[in-house]
Amino acid sequence: MNNMIRLLSLTLFLSCVSVTADENISPSQTDDERTSETVVRNKYFYKPGKLELSPVIGMVPFDSTVNHFLAGGRLTWHLSDHWGWEILDVTLALPSMTTYAKDLVRTNDISNLQTNKMKLILGTNLLYSPLYGKFRFIGNSILHFDIYAVGGLGFTNTEVVQLVSTGTGSAPTENILKTSWDPTLNFGFGFKFFLTDVAGLLIDFRDYFTYSEAYGKKRLASHFGVNLGLSVFIPPF
Repeated sequence: MNNMIRLLSLTLFLSCVSVTADENISPSQTDDERTSETVVRNKYFYKPGKLELSPVIGMVPFDSTVNHFLAGGRLTWHLSDHWGWEILDVTLALPSMTTYAKDLVRTNDISNLQTNKMKLILGTNLLYSPLYGKFRFIGNSILHFDIYAVGGLGFTNTEVVQLVSTGTGSAPTENILKTSWDPTLNFGFGFKFFLTDVAGLLIDFRDYFTYSEAYGKKRLASHFGVNLGLSVFIPPF
């Protein structure tokens, strides 16, 4: 019984020492870090007041009729560590009809296949970063990261495209029926890895919903994009 009491006492003492050491791990910690029990200690990358420039490239992988390759950039103003305003999200979509769509029209002699091509996406978004962390990468190297959600509104320059079979077994004819700027809603999530005091790597997934026309009727069309980019922070951390 005495041994059990000694063991419990020693465990309690070590726990108190551990908590005390953790709370005073660094004099440079903010008050939030000292008082929060869930935050990652010794956070290095504080974002409030910083601008972030992010050139990105990507693609829309799940569209069976149109290949969209994406290239663009974003300008983000960080209001706090958790909230940011993506002031401008500009994405140039480089569309082309898929082989599947062309073969479908040619082999089935379809006279009127209509779909939408995105040409340019302009938007402004709200960014929320509720989670951040760090892990050991190579040797003693520590990699810091954020997990964020994003959502916003904008407009997309869209073409209504018609594929028509030529009836000769050759490639179908492609006609542009209409060009318009369509309202667009987007939302998604992503990961940001801080590489240096100035730059970071981002990977995110965004679904662009355009209110576009096809067969004479307006409808919501989903364009799920996968993006990879480099973030540059001004001023540096």
